[in-house]
Amino acid sequence: MNSEPKPKMTDGRRARRDRGRLAVIEAVIALFQEGSAPPTPQQMTERAGVSSATLFRYFDTLDDLLHEATAAYFDRFGGLFEIPGIGTGTPDERVRRYADSRIALYEAIAPFARYGRARAFDHPHFAATLHRARGRMAEQVRDHFGGELAALAPRRREGFVAAVCTLTSFESWDQLTHDFSCTSDDIRIVWRRALTALCASPS
Repeated sequence: MNSEPKPKMTDGRRARRDRGRLAVIEAVIALFQEGSAPPTPQQMTERAGVSSATLFRYFDTLDDLLHEATAAYFDRFGGLFEIPGIGTGTPDERVRRYADSRIALYEAIAPFARYGRARAFDHPHFAATLHRARGRMAEQVRDHFGGELAALAPRRREGFVAAVCTLTSFESWDQLTHDFSCTSDDIRIVWRRALTALCASPS
C-alpha cells in the first residue's frame, strides 16, 4: 500500500472545499435569520457566491445542507441551552432563571426551531436532533427542580418534568408569541406564575 503523503495540492483543494461549504452554510443561516425559511437553492447560491453545480458538489442533497446548517446554528447558540446556576438558589430564583433562560433561547433559535420541527415529521435527521434536544432539556428540568422532585412519589416525578417541559416548550413560546401576541415580558410573567404554582404544589 502506498503510504506516501498526498500532494500539497490535494490539501489545498480540501481547504478550498471546506471554505466553500462553510460559506454556503453561513449563507443559509443568514437567509433563515432574514426570514427565508427555508431559502431556495437560488437564494443560497447567490448569497454564497457559488454555482448550483458547486452547491451539489459540497452537499449530496438540500436536506443534507439544511441539516448541517441547522446543527451549526444550534452549536453557535449552545450556551443558551444551559440554565445559569442550574439547581441553585431559592425556588423563586430558580423559577426566574429557568423562565428567562428558555425565553432567551427561543428568541435566538426561532427560525431554525420552526423549520426543524416541521421537517421532523418526514426527515429522520431532524427528528433525531429534536428528540435529543428535548431529552437534554428534560434532564435540565430534573436537575434544576430537584428539590421539588424529591418531595414527590417516584411515579409522579416524570409527570412534573413533563408539565414543566410542556409549559415552557418552544411550541408554547411560539403560540404565545404569534397566536396571542404576547411580548417576551408577557410570557415571562405567565411562565413564572405557572411554574411558581406548580413548584408550590408539585403533587
